[in-house]
Amino acid sequence: MIRRRLTVILLAIVLLVSFVGSNSFACDEEQTNSYLPQILFGDYADSKSSNENVQMLLAAVYLCCEQCDDQGQDKIDYLKKTKVSGVPSRSAINIKNEQLLECSHIKWDAEYPAAKKSQANRKKVLRNTVNKVFDFGFFNNLFGSKKGKCDSFAALLYYSHILSDYIADDPSKTDVVVNGKQVPAFSGDPSVIINGDKPRFTSVDLNRAKSFTYLYEGTDNKGRAGTVLAVVGPSTLEEVSYKSVSDITPPGWKQKSYDWISGYQSADLYNRSHLLARSMGGANNSENLVTGTNYMNQIGMKTIEDKILKYIQDTGNHVLYRVSPKYEGNNLVCSGVQLEAYSIEDSGKGICFNRYCYNVQPGININYLTGDSWQSDSITGSKNAIPFAVNNPNDSNPDLIYEIQKYIEVLFSDQKDKSGNEYEELKHRIDDIARSARAISQPKNAGEYLELKKLQYKLLDELRRYVPKMLEKEDFFKKTFK
Repeated sequence: MIRRRLTVILLAIVLLVSFVGSNSFACDEEQTNSYLPQILFGDYADSKSSNENVQMLLAAVYLCCEQCDDQGQDKIDYLKKTKVSGVPSRSAINIKNEQLLECSHIKWDAEYPAAKKSQANRKKVLRNTVNKVFDFGFFNNLFGSKKGKCDSFAALLYYSHILSDYIADDPSKTDVVVNGKQVPAFSGDPSVIINGDKPRFTSVDLNRAKSFTYLYEGTDNKGRAGTVLAVVGPSTLEEVSYKSVSDITPPGWKQKSYDWISGYQSADLYNRSHLLARSMGGANNSENLVTGTNYMNQIGMKTIEDKILKYIQDTGNHVLYRVSPKYEGNNLVCSGVQLEAYSIEDSGKGICFNRYCYNVQPGININYLTGDSWQSDSITGSKNAIPFAVNNPNDSNPDLIYEIQKYIEVLFSDQKDKSGNEYEELKHRIDDIARSARAISQPKNAGEYLELKKLQYKLLDELRRYVPKMLEKEDFFKKTFK
């Protein structure tokens, strides 16, 4: 691992300056189409995503929230084909890309004066589609869809899309298989426990540990570093080399810096990441270096490495340690790194873990095939979009959490007065998230940005845990999704 020159505060390479006043914005449809079904169906999202009713809802969300620059005709044609009433022409809903935040990322019942009619038509598409998919009963069918549960369900979909934009992550890029088992997509934490935190060392591995110090698998035909196996102990800690690695270019090395706050230091996305940390005696060569993000290197891997180093320094014992970069197909940049460790003298009582560190950077999308990257979070810090959290929100000055809670209360009005149910549990959990998020409000530095990102993922996790259970109790939902 490279020398830890940068402090944690640089790690997020956050984007606040480039957000504010930026005219560049585009929603990620794939991201919305992944997260929104999870909020509706939880663990069954994958099996429900191809359902025609779900496809209708996703098409309507696109036309309400994401359509711009004359795109979306295929969605309009699809909704007309499925006989959604009142689907307008593309010109009647069309706005410019730079208007998206002001038109479709604000309070659900707020007006956007610059495109008032287009905005009203966009919301009409979503409401009418929700009304087509679900039967909310005689009153709603008679008097329209601008009140009650139909409107609240449309609002929940609308705000789920905005939450997806805040998360600014394409989950399909972080799903991997390690040792034959699926590792969950990145969800705000730099690493995840795999295989019950038990390393997959065999008795052969442990016996071999007596006869070697370092074993490097080498590089493949694309120059990608392979697995490193090491026995780390007091003697290896004395072999630290401070030789520069700036002349080594790992595959996928397309360095790029992202502005943080004007007048402050910019942060580089990539580190030349040592698989076996330099602090443990790891070599400064291409067999031991990968293109790793600041976040993976400085937060994910370093946290684990520091535990091993402290254990060795405190006990003088040895640790069998294996680091395995995981590449998907022909990708030059690894999706992440698996770290396995087992303390030898005490048979794993001191050190025993199996972790996967995600090679991601919150707020940045990475093309793992090439190493190219681009800013994915264009909403944090915007003056036009509804903020994720504000101090003391109210109807005149809401935040995203406040609005989601408001419409959930209407949607599940029949459940909220029953003690000990999912509604009450979800309410308490969202309240906890709200308190933490509002203490930060608008992030002022990289550390706060990362903390807010964790809370956004946590809100998503609570919604996809509880909302599906609550929807299953609603007649309008049960009739559609039996």
